[in-house]
Amino acid sequence: MLFKRPRIGIIVLLVLIVIFALFKISRFSDPQTTLSKNNTRFELTTDNPFGVMIGAPLGMSLNTKMQAAKQLGVTYYRPTTAIFLDKWNGTCKECAAASRNGLRLILTIRNGGGHGNPSTPPKDEKAYLQQVSEILDTHKPEVLVVENEENSMELFYTGTPQEYHRELKIACDLAHSKNSKCTNGGLVSSLVIGLVYDNYIQNGQLQKAEQFLDKALTSEKLTEFKSQQTKVEMQLTRGTGLLTGYKSAGADYVNFHWYSDSPEALAEAKVYIEQVTGLPAISNEIGQQKNVDPNQVTSLMNKVVELKIPIAVWYSVDTLTHGQAKSLTDLNGTLRENGIAFQEFIQKNFN
Repeated sequence: MLFKRPRIGIIVLLVLIVIFALFKISRFSDPQTTLSKNNTRFELTTDNPFGVMIGAPLGMSLNTKMQAAKQLGVTYYRPTTAIFLDKWNGTCKECAAASRNGLRLILTIRNGGGHGNPSTPPKDEKAYLQQVSEILDTHKPEVLVVENEENSMELFYTGTPQEYHRELKIACDLAHSKNSKCTNGGLVSSLVIGLVYDNYIQNGQLQKAEQFLDKALTSEKLTEFKSQQTKVEMQLTRGTGLLTGYKSAGADYVNFHWYSDSPEALAEAKVYIEQVTGLPAISNEIGQQKNVDPNQVTSLMNKVVELKIPIAVWYSVDTLTHGQAKSLTDLNGTLRENGIAFQEFIQKNFN
């Protein structure tokens, strides 16, 4: 009966053909591109999200840093040293050099401190506002980063979460008025891992919690994590307090640091901090420690793109303490094997 009239039959047939075609498109189109473990090229929906901070080996010239950044093919650049407001003299040579070379600044400001001394909340908000305004007008950063690893009271920031949120709001409101985006200083990698672990525990997912730690931490760091429970619990309380106030303070992103070699753990961490804050995640410090394994570079870069993290700044610094991070280059700017892997990934996927 349905196809008794020829015209109706033809129309119905055409509709069925269209429905079938749409079904095939929806079935085989994956909104998230599958990333292989090798450097296979894949379709991208965003610009190159990678940046670099080049600070070591010590003694590298400013010109060599710029050449290395361009050689690596990055979009963003984080100057080696933050701008300390108490030492601000009207210019930042590394910031200016990066801008001249077409790199977008991810610029960290700190209210005093440095050389192992933590920053403090601004006492004179009017003076703080004036100095930050001058910095923004002079260097026009893509993203203003307020303080560094604000969860670390021993090394980087003495204020309470509430004091930090106040400082963040002042800076972010000003940054927005000058067409820059703004974010927090970057929660330290081990804290982010602890927060994800604790979240699984609080939700009764004990097995998933242990599996996450096994992925995210080396055996050495896992032992350290479980042997310092009092310190860990204090950090978790501080970290939770910080996370919950970023959005209301006006941050555009939630910024975290990452040194685990596990791409899967990175994905779980991103999901957690985005759910807690309601903000998209970025990292102005991601890198590797105690090794220059090119496979670790490639796997983490793959995951950054798969997760659509809009900004990921690689920490290309050799450090003797605090995890023993490893640079992508040697002193004269020559790429190490991990640096070559970084460069090749960008060349294959973005150029």
